[in-house]
Order: sequence, then C-alpha cells, then structure tokens
Amino acid sequence: MKNLFFILAVILTAQTVSLGQTPSEKSWTLIHERFATWCPYCGTWGWDLKENMLEEFKNDNVIFMSVDYSGDLTNPIAKEFDENFGGVGQPIFYVDGVNIAANASNGATKVAETRLEVDFKKDLPPFAALGLDATLNEETKTIDVKALVKYVQEVESGDYLLGLYLLEDVWANQASRTGLQLHKNVLVGSFLPNVFNNPIVSGKVNEGTEFNFSASLDNLSGKSTDYKVLGVIWTFNKKYLFHNGFITDVKLASSTKDVDTSNFNAYQDESGNIVVILDQDTDITNITEMMISDISGTIIKKISKNDINSKVLQISTNYVPGIHIITLNNGGIKTSKKVVLY
Repeated sequence: MKNLFFILAVILTAQTVSLGQTPSEKSWTLIHERFATWCPYCGTWGWDLKENMLEEFKNDNVIFMSVDYSGDLTNPIAKEFDENFGGVGQPIFYVDGVNIAANASNGATKVAETRLEVDFKKDLPPFAALGLDATLNEETKTIDVKALVKYVQEVESGDYLLGLYLLEDVWANQASRTGLQLHKNVLVGSFLPNVFNNPIVSGKVNEGTEFNFSASLDNLSGKSTDYKVLGVIWTFNKKYLFHNGFITDVKLASSTKDVDTSNFNAYQDESGNIVVILDQDTDITNITEMMISDISGTIIKKISKNDINSKVLQISTNYVPGIHIITLNNGGIKTSKKVVLY
C-alpha cells in the first residue's frame, strides 16, 4: 500500500469567494461495500452485485466505494471506516451506512430496493451541499483538493463534520477470480487529519453560509485517471452518519502534460512474440506503461517504463489464443489496440 501523507491547510471561517466547485445542491446516496481480497464470496455474488450497482446507478447522484477491511488492499483509513459501520462477515453492502442484508440469492431485490431509496432522495434537498475540485501534479506526485461546503437550508443546531477521501482503481487479486482484477473506487487515503471528525460548524448556521477547505496528499504513484476524490458531510449520533456527499474525477494540473498523441502498431510475429512499434514522437516517461490483457480484461503482462527502452518492443508472454487488448498508458492518456494471438 502506498505511503500516503498529507499537507493540510483548512479554512474554517465563512468566506465570500469559493475555492471549490459550485456545490451540487442535491442529496447524494453513498453505497459502500465491506470486502476482503481473500474472501471467496466477494469474488462471486459480491462481485456481481457490485458490478450491477455500478451499472444501475452510473447516471444518478450515487457514490460507490469499496472498503477492504482485511486483505491486500486494506489500510488504517479503511479499518477505521469499517469500525464505524460494523458488521460481521463479508461482503456487506451499505446504503447511506445501513446494512441492506444482501446475500447470494437476493441481489436483484437489493438493487431494486436501492433504486427506490435513490429515487426518493433525488428531489429531497439536503441541509448542506458539497463541491470539490481535485488536481494531480505529475511532477510532485501530489493531489490538491479544494472543497466548498454550502448550507442550502438554515440549520438551528447540530455538529457537521467533513471527510475527504482518496479512492483509487486498483489491479489486485480477488479470491474466486482468476488473475488480477480491477477493484474500482477502493478507499486508500484521507486528506484530512481525522477520518470523520473534522468539524465544519457547530450550532446555528444561516442559509447560504459557505465554508472552504483545502488539503493535499503527497507521494502518489498513480495516474489522474486512477483516482477519484470523495467528500462526505457527516453528523454524529453514537456513530458517524452520512448526511450528504460528492465525488469528482482528478484532473491534471495545467502545468503538466494533459494532451498526448502517442500511438502504436502491434502484431504477432512468426515466433509467437508480440511486436509493438511505438510512433517516433511518443514521449516515454517514468510513468509510461503497457499492459496486455485478454478479452475479459484479465492482465497477462505488464511492461513498465524500465522495460520500454526502444520504440520497437519484442514481448513474449503466456496466453490462450484469441483476441487480446494491448494498452499504452502514457501520462494517464490510454491508447488501446486489439490483436488476435494464435
């Protein structure tokens, strides 16, 4: 797991100039899965339910997060998150922090029930709304986040807390599945000192009041396309309760490369090796990598920058004959080609 640490500056006073995005003044729904990479059920019915949830709610105000409480992808942030919501066994699916009691036989029913909850909330105004802006500086390997909390309604009393989290798409093993799998939106870090208890305001708040926050995570090794930043407004009553949230993609800082014209050709030679010919203007950097996967998406070969020492690559690997995908990832810009291997 990455060694993540923060450089933090938090502005706790109401301001007239917004640092973050314009807040989404909608009620969002948080779906999160408690899983473990060693858990066989997380790779069978749990995996299917996760994929169904992601597909069903991809156009809704819904946030999906994976929390590995015990396994290859776990970390102290995930463990503390798991302790707040509790539960025994895995996988467990929570909607706004409530265990929906999903199991191997009721997945379709639970998706339908969650749809009712999402549709009910979509026109229900929250007390507080959140906007985010996140950028990755490739040179310093730092993600900078600006968050704006806006009170959409007057609040007479109550403590409101902020969490800012880094989610990452991670290739890793999963019990019951063959080869590396893409685990989407895995909780890997917190931008703020506390996982939950970062105060926004206490007591009465007037409608329209805004609070700005900024924070950073350093020492990152992924690309901008691997990451998302999640913001959650929490309240507390015996445990931390979800009030509202927002999720955003991470964009490249304007000073770093955000356009790439890299291209390549690929074919199989008589020896069975895969030959990849990069365009002459392709800029090979320390974050350039190439992956070969089968048609199901399972990676069978990954080539790092250290192995890309020329514009013509001879790649030998074990494979089952059929269609394969070769992907060149150059600074977060991905180019893919299909190759039939015999």
